[in-house]
Amino acid sequence: MQMKEKLSPFQTAILVYLTQSGVTLFSLPRLVAEAFGTNGWIGLIIISFIVNINMILIWLVYKMSKGKSMFEIIAIFPKWITFSFCVFIAVVWMLLGIMVILKFSMIIKVLFYQNVSLIYLLSMSYILTYLLLKKDIYQIAKATVVLFYFTVWTVFLLAFHLPEFSFIRLTPFIFKGDTDMLKGGLSIFTALLGYELSILYVHKIDRKPLRSLLVGNSITSVIYLGVTFVSYGFFSFEQLLREMYPVVTLLGYISFPVLERVENFTFSVFGLKVLMTIVMYLWGTKELIQYQFKRIKTNFIVMGILIIGFSVSFVPKVIKDVDQWLTYITYAATAIAILLPIFLLLTILTSKILNRKAANE
Repeated sequence: MQMKEKLSPFQTAILVYLTQSGVTLFSLPRLVAEAFGTNGWIGLIIISFIVNINMILIWLVYKMSKGKSMFEIIAIFPKWITFSFCVFIAVVWMLLGIMVILKFSMIIKVLFYQNVSLIYLLSMSYILTYLLLKKDIYQIAKATVVLFYFTVWTVFLLAFHLPEFSFIRLTPFIFKGDTDMLKGGLSIFTALLGYELSILYVHKIDRKPLRSLLVGNSITSVIYLGVTFVSYGFFSFEQLLREMYPVVTLLGYISFPVLERVENFTFSVFGLKVLMTIVMYLWGTKELIQYQFKRIKTNFIVMGILIIGFSVSFVPKVIKDVDQWLTYITYAATAIAILLPIFLLLTILTSKILNRKAANE
């Protein structure tokens, strides 16, 4: 029997990075300024460290279970418990993916394509999502590597702002101003979400799973830190607080002889990163639903998720409504990211102590 293909450490790191990198990047410098105040970019380092700790817990689940999948671990519970458990997480992840699609489509419509129908933008997003979602994790990971090489060059656009960068704008003060470190810090943490999906594929990583996960988060953190640091030195602190999407404004200052509106092109390319975030959250939803309904074909599950998602997309009417949805959904997703590995670790320890057989067998 042919063995299933494993994820390489490089593929895993890129997969984690592209899943984490989402629409929050465009407003991240403002969110950091609101949360941590002056020189708030330092707070990003603290948040990234917390994410690394959470990743270590995910790795411990893999290590202590001796390579078992999450579904094999929770098999000790009765079906009604695993059903409620999986459906709740699936709904949160599905709604998160849907709201990310919707927010990106709304932003790109308002900023660049006012005359294009939102339905058209959403339809294009869902078609591309379907083409990837019907594949397995190995093929999705291969696609992420291609998208990584196609989009990573956008990071180097930060170099165009260095002539206007001033250390004076950073100020000598750290975490001063009207800060909200608890609530604001939680908002920054949600910007790094996406790594928690690795709980579903950590057992499929060929080797060095912990290093792969940490490298993926490090790539995201370095890029977020670079963008935020440059924003602090490019804008004054007061300007940074007023800018709704500071990164879009940064891109607007770049000009090339052959390309008049760099932000239009860059924003469209960034859409490929957002696409991977959407695909991975809906992939996680598909895996959870597939576990509960094994007899239903994968394509039917994928189509069902996308049809429900497309329908829900029309409930929020404006970006403010989407932001409200995202606030509550990301709070739930954060709770899942933190508590899920802890719950699985306790389950592993309990099952070892009681030596119970799987209740679902």
